Amino acid sequence: MAGSLQMELTMMREELSRERSKNQSAVQSAISSHSQVEMERDEALAGVRDLKQQLAATLGDLEIAKADCERITMASTNLQTALEAFQDEREAEMRLTEEHRLDLEEAIRAAHATAIEAIKQTHMSEMKQVQAAADAAVRNSMEEVTLLERKISSLKTENLQTRRSLDEAIHRLQTTQEDVIDRTLMKNILLDWCTMKEKTKRQQVLELMASVLHFTEEEREKVHLTHMDIESVRNRIVGAVAAPLPETKADIEHLEGQNVREKWVNFLLAETDDAM
Repeated sequence: MAGSLQMELTMMREELSRERSKNQSAVQSAISSHSQVEMERDEALAGVRDLKQQLAATLGDLEIAKADCERITMASTNLQTALEAFQDEREAEMRLTEEHRLDLEEAIRAAHATAIEAIKQTHMSEMKQVQAAADAAVRNSMEEVTLLERKISSLKTENLQTRRSLDEAIHRLQTTQEDVIDRTLMKNILLDWCTMKEKTKRQQVLELMASVLHFTEEEREKVHLTHMDIESVRNRIVGAVAAPLPETKADIEHLEGQNVREKWVNFLLAETDDAM
């Protein structure tokens, strides 16, 4: 029995030793935990102090912001009041300006109406004068037209008579060759008379010229010509034969032109073209 007690005592001692070790471990762990908690507490306290400082700074900033907000609100209120006063003053000026503009437009409208009426009266008077002048000009023009028609009729009659005279003269010119002298003949006779040195031959050439030009007895005496045989002298001069006037190529009955001058010019042009 003593042995069993000894064993129980030993077991109890061992149990106690284990409990003691366990308690020591727990105490050691508690001490470590307490140290950790104290460290965390210190850190938390430091954080709280920092937060308190930040809170104090934030509260200060908030107070400053509130003061700024109140100042800005006051400034905005003052500005709004000033703007409202300026707007009222501006509206009053605009009303005065609008009234002045309306009065000015009314005065200008009345002045324009008066000026337009005066211009209308002036233009009506001028139109009456212009109408009277135009009527007088029309009457004068009608009288001039009547005179011109009479003159045109007279000119047509004169033109017809002149055309008949021209046609008759052209007809006589074509049918009569007695008084027509060839220019080449006269040129040759004159050259012979100027180039000849012998007096007898010069006298013969002069006699031939007088015969061709149909000198009268008085004209012959003025140039000291005698009654020589004109035919014998003419036969001795080479080339001294007048060529007959060629027949005209123009159609006398169908000459172009509105008057005598144009017909005469067209006749001469036709004769010149045929000669060329």
